[in-house]
Amino acid sequence: MAARGRPPQVSSLRKGGMMTAKEVSAHCLRRLKEAGVTSLNGFEVEAQDGNAGVIDQVLYWSDALTPDFLIVGTRRWIFGHKAIIPVDVIEDVDVPNRRLRIRMNREQVRQAPESLPVAL
Repeated sequence: MAARGRPPQVSSLRKGGMMTAKEVSAHCLRRLKEAGVTSLNGFEVEAQDGNAGVIDQVLYWSDALTPDFLIVGTRRWIFGHKAIIPVDVIEDVDVPNRRLRIRMNREQVRQAPESLPVAL
């Protein structure tokens, strides 16, 4: 378990040993870009305990270059629910099969918000 206030560490093949969860996610997003993927829409989302849904939309909050959130349609197992999850939970990407693996279980996806708070 990660210390409070510090990002969790994830094993990697990087020299020096460990990458933060954010670094792993950034690496996965770079791999998508290098593979020529222009849209994540339609990618399957695989949680730790099974299929969590399909990416319906990508949200760019902080800049137009790097996505910040994914809207996951869970219609296969929770009818009509859409979950907003941060891209920092991306653990791996399978480009040929159009699948992302995330560091969340299905219950965490189910409990994820359906909308983001709007700053006034």
